[in-house]
Amino acid sequence: MNKLILNLGIALILVCVASCSSDDVQNENDSNIQGVWKLSAWNIVGGFDMNNDGVVHTNLLNEIDCTKNETLLFEPNGIVSLNTTFSPDIEIALLDEETNTYSFDVTCDTEGIISLATSYKVNGNHVEIGEIDALIEGNQISIVFEKSLEIYNSDLTQIIETKDLTLVYVKQ
Repeated sequence: MNKLILNLGIALILVCVASCSSDDVQNENDSNIQGVWKLSAWNIVGGFDMNNDGVVHTNLLNEIDCTKNETLLFEPNGIVSLNTTFSPDIEIALLDEETNTYSFDVTCDTEGIISLATSYKVNGNHVEIGEIDALIEGNQISIVFEKSLEIYNSDLTQIIETKDLTLVYVKQ
């Protein structure tokens, strides 16, 4: 009798373990991502001193004096919406390669709020936002836009370099 109870107990444990699917992990990850995430960084390797205060930042949000109110809202129904007032036009020109001197022309977007919505899908520590793959690390989501920051020559006629731009959002 004890052997039968032991075997039934083992069988019950095996059924419970086997019934835990990746959907359960998916649902747990989905619930962790749900809510509001606020833009906290526009990071580039090497950084710039765009505001000429003598301090180089890798987070361009510290260098640009534009309204910075961008959020992502992940809803339980698999929809993420973006609301942004931060969409500056940035023009960077390398003036002197030897001294690493740049000129910066930043035009802040004053047109109002840009909104859009798309689907999202969580897969482990990644989230697909429409066609974009983002990385989830704790309370941060990072999205890398490869070669999206263009650096021109001094007369702005040729792109001489590009840099990856990483947007970082923090859960609120």
